[in-house]
Amino acid sequence: MCKLFGGRTARARLSGLRPWTYTLLAVLLAIPLSLHAQQYSGTIVGTVTDSSGAAISGATVTVVNTGTAANITQKSGGQGEFTFAQLPVGTYEVHVSQGNFKEYVETGVQVHTSTNTEVTAVLQVGAVSQKVTVQADTVQVQTTSAAVGEVVSGTQVRELPLSGENFVGLTQLSPGVSAAQGANFVGKGLDGGVNFSVNGNPYTNNLFLVDGVNNNDVGSNRTILIYPSVDTIAEFKMIRNSYGPEYGQASGAIISVTTRSGENQFHGGAFYAGRNDALDANNWFADHNNLGKAEERRDDYGYNISGPVLRDKLFLWWNQEWNKEIQGVPLAACVPTAAEEAGDFSGYSGGTDQCGATLPTIQRETRTRLAVRMRRVH
Repeated sequence: MCKLFGGRTARARLSGLRPWTYTLLAVLLAIPLSLHAQQYSGTIVGTVTDSSGAAISGATVTVVNTGTAANITQKSGGQGEFTFAQLPVGTYEVHVSQGNFKEYVETGVQVHTSTNTEVTAVLQVGAVSQKVTVQADTVQVQTTSAAVGEVVSGTQVRELPLSGENFVGLTQLSPGVSAAQGANFVGKGLDGGVNFSVNGNPYTNNLFLVDGVNNNDVGSNRTILIYPSVDTIAEFKMIRNSYGPEYGQASGAIISVTTRSGENQFHGGAFYAGRNDALDANNWFADHNNLGKAEERRDDYGYNISGPVLRDKLFLWWNQEWNKEIQGVPLAACVPTAAEEAGDFSGYSGGTDQCGATLPTIQRETRTRLAVRMRRVH
């Protein structure tokens, strides 16, 4: 909360402030009170019923993030319904308890980017001290949203072969996607390109998000500002149609990337992906012109470290990645000699020049000049 002094007392106090204090005050006032981003977190929705299917209201429902131990508790509504919105991507446990019923625990509940995960808790009569544990379904039919899209997991991003370690290449596996001319899914930054059409929409109508923040490069309209490292991506979802009003600025696809975060356990890793022309065959054109192989060497490598700073409260994720490339392009061309530029093709025989091109036919014309003299007679 920001308080401003008023009246003469305020002017007296402000007059004694140093210049750097004014600068600090201006910076603080320039900071917005809240920053709004697009939807990128997940939601758990569900109902609580007894074995006969009757709704149970007032049941205590708790969701627990198994990685960070963060938990949220609420009561089920009049129809037994409950909703936990704005949940970070991850694996959860859902605990449901009510008097005269056994505690219900569902493990392995996956929360994905911009996705509703459904849980149906069926309570059985018994002591509260007793517990019924079930495993969540890994594949669910989406019945709470009309949005059409696919989730690409972080494991798929890290393990599938990607040229240049660029996650954008995986977007081309979705239905209705067509790469535009000049699309580049290998390079990054201004060397890269995300100009692909989804369901016939212009490629400039796609919206890229990183943790809910607009990542489009509005200057070039063909690339994105940040290419997250493949190790950093927890998952991304490509929503192709019928998405909700929380997504603005786009009529094409929404590509929402969620980055990884630390947990209560320490983790680390490293990766390397390389390419070397020593392992490549020469292409047909270079071989036909007796040229050597083009130099092609690419090295992509990096590491990551994650873990708790304060257990159950504060977590760390650190990642670095390097992309290095040496690329050569052999060129062969046949250019005219100085004599040819002067029109002299006499040094060749057989009707072709040194490039194998047909020599031009030169026709010499002889012109006779007729002089007529006329004399005027007076």
